[in-house]
Formats: sequence, structure tokens, C-alpha cells
Amino acid sequence: MLVTHRHRNLRNVKGPVGRVEKIKATLTALFKHERIELNYPRADEVRGYAERLISDAIRYGDCHTRTMELADFWIHEKQLVHKLFKVLAPRFATYQGSYTRVHVLPTPFNDDFNGFGPGPYYRFNWVALELKGNPYPPVPGTVAPNPRFLPNVLLSEARKEVHRMQFPDKVAPPAPPEAGTAVVTKRSAKTAAAPPAAK
Repeated sequence: MLVTHRHRNLRNVKGPVGRVEKIKATLTALFKHERIELNYPRADEVRGYAERLISDAIRYGDCHTRTMELADFWIHEKQLVHKLFKVLAPRFATYQGSYTRVHVLPTPFNDDFNGFGPGPYYRFNWVALELKGNPYPPVPGTVAPNPRFLPNVLLSEARKEVHRMQFPDKVAPPAPPEAGTAVVTKRSAKTAAAPPAAK
């Protein structure tokens, strides 16, 4: 299978050096807090570095010189290097999948009128990047609306009641048919009720 290279538009005002420093700062924050919020391109890039560091820490341990040099280079706070080998590596030693998870969050909104008016802060998706097994409550996922959920059933009946109160002489509009149900028309009902013709 051919995998094409994905171009990342992550330019930094300081050039490649500034980009590396940004990755270092984000990795340090991820290993320190275990859940951070940032834009999606940055999270997608940093996630690969975090997965590689944790994978090497599990595979080689803290006695491997090259792994220690990599951890010392990418992590600013040196006490977090100890956390990588003594806390995170044992936690993820039995994991079969990835060690990180990305959740899409609502875009933060700017309420300040600074000459441009209110609007979203960023043009990229705002996500939460976290290490699995962290002590925080789980991020609620997005669930598709289901008309059979109790709150949705109650809201539907409340709408019908309001419609009956506002228009007492009119019949409430029929609910849309659910998926997979056949709509019976007058003609099909008459055809179904008619007895078969005698031969």
C-alpha cells in the first residue's frame, strides 16, 4: 500500500528551531499534565513523538543510552524523564494499542471586542490530547441523536402538546416515519383490504 506524505503547514516565526522548541514544550506539558488542549495539527504532530518516546521507554528501559538521550532532548523538565520510565512505561507495558487519545472539542469563542468582534480563536479544530489511564474524568463523546431516547421522546410529546394548545382546531402534524418502516397510503390500504378476485 502506498502512503503519501502529508504536508504539515506548521510554520514558526523562528523557523525549524522554533518548531522543535514548540514540540518540546508541548511534549513536556503532555507528560506533566497528561491531558492538554491545543489545535489539531499541533496535537497530531506531537502525538507521534509521545508514542515513540513511550514505546522506546517500554522496549529499552532507562539503562539504554540512546533512549535516555532522546528523552533528555525532547523533555524540558528532567523530573518528567523519571516519570516517563518509572510511571508511564509500567502503565503502558501491557497496552496493545496506542498510548494517547485525541478528542475533538468545541472551538473556544472570543467574547472580547478587540476591534474584530467576537469570533472563534483558531481556524483549526480544537482538541484534547491525553495519555490513556490519566486520573481525569473521561471526555464526553459525541452521540448521534436518537428519537427513542427518553429525553427526546418527552420533548417530542411536549412539542405536540404546545401545538395542540396553540391550535386547538387543528390536528397535530404527524411525526416523521422511522427508518425501516413502510408508509401506508390510502390507495395501498384499499388494495390490501380488497378481497382477491375470483377466477
